[in-house]
Amino acid sequence: MRELKGLFLPLLDYLAYQSGCIFLSDMRVLSAAAKWQLARTLERIPPEAASLWEWQDALEYLTGGKPGPDAAETRKRLIAALSASW
Repeated sequence: MRELKGLFLPLLDYLAYQSGCIFLSDMRVLSAAAKWQLARTLERIPPEAASLWEWQDALEYLTGGKPGPDAAETRKRLIAALSASW
């Protein structure tokens, strides 16, 4: 998905890194402000940067939301759900 210092990370791992989480499970207990910031990070990631499966996985894992029919819609739903926390 995203390149970080020469490494390619899956979307959820990249988001965990950007959130300062050591463990992926730490992302489930982010503060409202951290979720809002994560939504801003997602706005800078184009839908085509990750597979549909990665977007769906991130949406379900982070919000429990229902995936969209494509990567763009699923990304939009993820951003909206994280932004609503603020």
